[in-house]
Order: sequence, then structure tokens, then C-alpha cells
Amino acid sequence: MDTIKNERIIFTTGGTGGHIYPALSLAKEFKKKGASILFVGTKYRMEKEIVPSEGYEFIGLDVIPLKSPTSFIKMFKSIKEALGIIKKYNPTKVIGFGNYISIPILVASRIKKLPYYLQEQNSVMGVANKYFYKGSQRTFLAFENTLDNIPPKYKKKFVVTGNPLRENFYTIDKYIEREKLDIANSEKMLFVIGGSLGAKNINQAILKNLEKITVDNNIKLFWGTGKENYDEMNNRIRKRHNLTIKPYFENAAEIMAASDLVISRAGASTISELIQLEKPALLIPYDYVGQKENADVLEFVNGGKIYSNDDVQNAIEEAICLIKDTDMLEFMSSNIKSIKKGNATENIIKNMEE
Repeated sequence: MDTIKNERIIFTTGGTGGHIYPALSLAKEFKKKGASILFVGTKYRMEKEIVPSEGYEFIGLDVIPLKSPTSFIKMFKSIKEALGIIKKYNPTKVIGFGNYISIPILVASRIKKLPYYLQEQNSVMGVANKYFYKGSQRTFLAFENTLDNIPPKYKKKFVVTGNPLRENFYTIDKYIEREKLDIANSEKMLFVIGGSLGAKNINQAILKNLEKITVDNNIKLFWGTGKENYDEMNNRIRKRHNLTIKPYFENAAEIMAASDLVISRAGASTISELIQLEKPALLIPYDYVGQKENADVLEFVNGGKIYSNDDVQNAIEEAICLIKDTDMLEFMSSNIKSIKKGNATENIIKNMEE
């Protein structure tokens, strides 16, 4: 790994946590091995705060989604600025994590004939990565089924590595975490999470069925409502010894590891976390942004079940039955294990070296 000490790498990412956190996980490993890292994103999205708070140098470009004449003018100016960044920083390579935010640096990389790599978090490849993968050294995929839509002559450019996750996802132990939470082996744990902003229809369905879920003292419910929904949900319930309700679990990895069954949306990072921890799940994808295709990855191997937003009530009723079915939970978990790819961060670094 001595070569990494001399690397100067530009990471280009932003917009959502699903793009940013995989980039940060990978950057952390490169930094530990001595590489110099620069992040390039936008002036407007969450990366401008998250990335510097993690200790990385950050440059924000004046780039917005390509939906108007103004946006194309801003993109052209940002490409020009990206060329200046590359000239000044003199990187050895670039890594792009998809979406319009990556376009200026990737275009500049092609103009300068600088080697670049891509990472795709979702099952369905985004437009930016679709456009740039042909010129990439390698494109790293989270899920195997993304390859189904790649022309055969380009498949050699792709490697299925999984999504880079925080380090603790690769070392966490279910039984240690259950002991910390005071959950006995005979008890079952249901984890409901709708993302940091929550999912109102999931919350309403949990509220409606709360008595059915918690009437069994052997079932522990950990319920992340999201920040926007917490006060309403918390004010409408009475406290129960087997219910833990919070706006958001800072230790979500540990809670998920300790759980027997998860109810959640189907963002790319969530699906990758469920796979790494081998967690059976009932998935309620958003009706857009490719979440249904992400959820298909688990349902295809009988590791999860998909419900529509109009069918959340049935998902909760299924959860109440499934959480008590140890054999089925073990069956689903073993199926998920078959699609694990190991430590995605290590897989990507290894492939980049080769």
C-alpha cells in the first residue's frame, strides 16, 4: 500500500447522505494510508457542512440540477473552475459518486486525461454515472443486478464491491449489542426506521398497531420516528417498558445489529447495511428515486419483503407475525448472507491498486 502515501485524490460527491457517506467511508481509509484528499461538491447542499466537519478540505461549486438555461450556464462555469482546481491540486486520480454534482470534475478529468473511478450506490445507475462509466478506469457497484443493464463489451470495467459503510458495520456483534440494550435471548426485537426525516405513513401505521405490537412483553420495539414526526407520535402514546421511541437513533448501527427484524425505507445505504448485518426486513420504498429496485435486491433472495406505501398496514401485520417466527427469520438471514460482498471499502481500494 506504499503507493497510496503519494496519492492526491479528488472526491466529488454531494446532494444527499446516500452519496456523501460512502465517499467519506472510502476517504477515511485512503487518509489512514497517507493519501491527500480534496472534496469537491456544491455550495448549496449538505456536503458543504458534513465534509469539513469530518476534517477534509472542501471546495463548493456553483452548480445546480440541469433543469433550466441558468443551470447550464452555471455548469459551464463550474467546469471551467474544475479545470482550475485540477491544475492547482494536481491530483493523481479522481473518484466520483454520481449525480449532477460530480459532472464538472469528471468533465475536467476527461479533458485533462486524468484517470477517474466511479461508485454507484443504487441498484439503478444514475444519469451522471451512465454518461461517464465508459471512460472510467473502474466503476464500483453496490449491487449485482446493476450489471443486467450494462452492454457486454463494457462489463469488464465494473466490479461489484458493495457500498462503503462506516467501519463499525464490519465489526459489530449482534449478541454484544443485545446485551448492552438488556435484551434477553428469548426476546425479539423489532426496529422501525424511516430515515432522519421519518416516514409519516409508516409512523401512522405503527401508532395504529402499537397495542398489538407491544402487548407481547417478549417483543421489544425500537421506533425511530424522524425529527419532524417525533413530537406528534410521542404525545399520542403512553409509555411502555418494551417501547423505545426517539426522533433518530445516533447508534442506529448498533440498534440494527441487535434487532431480529427491520421495517424501513429502501435507500441504497439502508439496503447495504441490512445486507452486511444479514437482517431480514419489510421494505416500504419511496415511490421514486429507484428505491423499489434497491429493495428488489433483498426480495429476490427471500431476505426481505416489499410493500407499497398504500399497503403499510399489511406490512405491520406481517411484522407482528414474522417477528415470532424464528425459523423464517433465520431462513431470511441466511439468504441475505449469500449476497454479502465483504468490506466494500477494502474491495474498492484493492481494485484501484490493481
